[in-house]
Amino acid sequence: MRLWIALAVLAVCARAADPQAAWQQAVEAKGGRERLHAVHSLAVYLRPANVNMAGPLSTWLCVFPDRYFEFERLGSGERALVVDASNDRAGTDATGVKRQTRHVSGGERDQLVLNQVLYLLESAWLQPRPMELKHNVLTIEASGRTFRVWLDRANLPERLQMLSEKHKVTDDYHLQHYRDFGGIQLPARVARSNGLREWTWDADYEVNAKYNPKLFERVPDLANGPEPWRQR
Repeated sequence: MRLWIALAVLAVCARAADPQAAWQQAVEAKGGRERLHAVHSLAVYLRPANVNMAGPLSTWLCVFPDRYFEFERLGSGERALVVDASNDRAGTDATGVKRQTRHVSGGERDQLVLNQVLYLLESAWLQPRPMELKHNVLTIEASGRTFRVWLDRANLPERLQMLSEKHKVTDDYHLQHYRDFGGIQLPARVARSNGLREWTWDADYEVNAKYNPKLFERVPDLANGPEPWRQR
C-alpha cells in the first residue's frame, strides 16, 4: 500500500514538473488556443497608475506578427514610433527631433516577440517552446529568445522576464488584476522594471482593434495624437 502511494505521489510530481503541461494550462487560463490565435491586432492603453512610480502615458497598437505603433508622453515631451519589420522600416517623431525613417533595430524586433508573449503567451505566428519548469517558474524559448514566466494559482502569468543571448534580464514585467477582454484574460495592472527604475500602469485593451494599414506606410506625426490608427 505504501509503495502504491509513493508511486502515485511521484506520478503527480512528474506531471507537475512537466513544462509542456504547465504551458497548456497557462494557454487555457488565458482563454484557450483558438481565441489567442484569432487575435490579429491589439490596442494597449497604458495610463499612469496612482502610485509613486507611475509610468508615462503610453498607447500601443500591436499588429501581429511584425508591426506595431507606440506613442509615449513623458513630461513635456512626446514620442511616436511606427515599426514595420516586414519591410525593415521604422519611423520616429519626437519632441525637438526631426522626423525620420530608418532600419528596424534589434531591440524593436525583440519587441515584436515580446508583445506576443507578454499579452497572448502565444499567437498564430508564434508558438513558444516550453523548456523547463521549476516550482511555478516556466522557462520558454520563442524566436531565439528565452523567457521566464511565473504562474499564479490560476495559471496566469504574474511575472515575465525576457533574457538576452547572454541570459541577462532585458525586460521584467509584473502583471496583476486580470480581466476578460473578448474572452482573453489580460492584466489591468502592468509594472515594468529596468534596473533601479520601475513604472506602473493601469491598462485597458481593445482586442482585434480596427486600424488603417496606411499607418505603417508613413512616418508618424505627433500632431495625430496617441491613436492615429483610427484616422482614414
